[in-house]
Formats: sequence, structure tokens, C-alpha cells
Amino acid sequence: MKKIKTFLISIIFIFIFSGNVFAGTGEATEYKINIYKIELCDSTSTASACNGAVTIFDGNSGAIDIANTTAGASAASLGNASAATFGTAYTYLQITMGRDFTVKGSAADDSGTTCYTKSGEAGAAGTLAKGTTTAGSVASTTLYAAMVGSSVGDNLTGLSSLTDTTGVASTIASDDEYFQYRQELSSTFTMVQGNIPSITVAFGTSAAVGAIDDMGDSCETVGAAKGLYAAEPDVTVTIE
Repeated sequence: MKKIKTFLISIIFIFIFSGNVFAGTGEATEYKINIYKIELCDSTSTASACNGAVTIFDGNSGAIDIANTTAGASAASLGNASAATFGTAYTYLQITMGRDFTVKGSAADDSGTTCYTKSGEAGAAGTLAKGTTTAGSVASTTLYAAMVGSSVGDNLTGLSSLTDTTGVASTIASDDEYFQYRQELSSTFTMVQGNIPSITVAFGTSAAVGAIDDMGDSCETVGAAKGLYAAEPDVTVTIE
């Protein structure tokens, strides 16, 4: 019998955070996330439910900067597939992460004003972040992902804590500090003895800063659905 080999799975995903097609987006030159759990979900899973889950990472990844990772390289390698059942087909990956991202960049709000992230002007779980119109003052700050409401998509579930089991798919509450994200794999993954799958990765953060509604002439008018937020990075995963 061959020795069962384990491997590290690169954490890659495509977010659907806002649900608002009118939000403006811009480039992020820094985009850091924290991951707390990664699970493989079996072939009965859907965008709204991770079934037959096996945990391949449980802990704190530390800050992972997607924006400063070369295309085709791994931003981080986390997880151990030894928990997967041989012969079981897995079609989804579920990732639990914090909603608070460290981001640096800018985006134009609905009035066309370019708002830059500003040090000391962080967002919160129920309120988006203020910015500045001064390009020279752009700095890293905390932007929240997964906007409050029930239009973020079935593949997101808000959590008030890492032990919260009451979250509802497609719903983010104003006190949710974490969320689960489910991504369908580009191809079905089945663990086979002696087979170490390869990872293909692509990155892009040209539209990873979001600005929604009219933030005012100084970019300081904010609310639950008004201000700067962590928008959708363009990242894909293939396990084969």
C-alpha cells in the first residue's frame, strides 16, 4: 500500500461582496485578508450549503496580501488534504474569514468623486469607511467586505463569531465580524492514493476597492451602504 501523501492547498477565491451593480471600483495596491477555516464540501453541496464538510485548515492564517503577489504564484498555502475521504468527490471549497481587510487604494463613488483610503478612517461591521480626496494622503486602512444586507449572494453567510452556527446564507448582519464564503471548484476534486494534485493560480486587484453612493465632496459621508469597502478581487483556483 502506497503511503498517503498530503499537500497544501492554496487559498484562492472570487468574492461577490456588494450585490450593488452601481458601486464604483478601483485598484488596490494592498489587500490583506485573514483566514480562519477552510473546508472541502462534497458533491451534494450548493452555493448556499457546504455538505459533507472536511476541515483542511483551522487556525489563523495571519495577514495574506493578495495585491502584492505575482500572477501565477500562491498568496498563501494552507491546509492539509489528509482529512479528505478517498474516492469522495468534492465540488466546493468553504472558507471562513474576517470581514475586516487591510486595504490601500481608491475608487470613484456614485457622484464620480475619487475617494482614497485614509489612515485612521477605518470601516466597521455596520458602517463603511470614510476616505479622502487627496491622492497624496492615500494609506492603508481597514475596509469591511460583504456588505450588510441580504443581497450579497447565496455563497456568503455572515457570522457574529467563529463559533456562530446561526448564520443564514446570503445574509450579513450589522454585527457580523466574520463570514463563510463558498466557491465552486473549476473541476471536481477526488482524493486518490499516490496522486498529488497541482494548483493553478491567477490574481488581480484592479477593481478590489469599492465606493458606493455619494460620499460627499470630501469623501467623509458614510453609512451601512455608503462609503469605501473591500470589493471583489479577481482570483481563481483550479485543483487537478
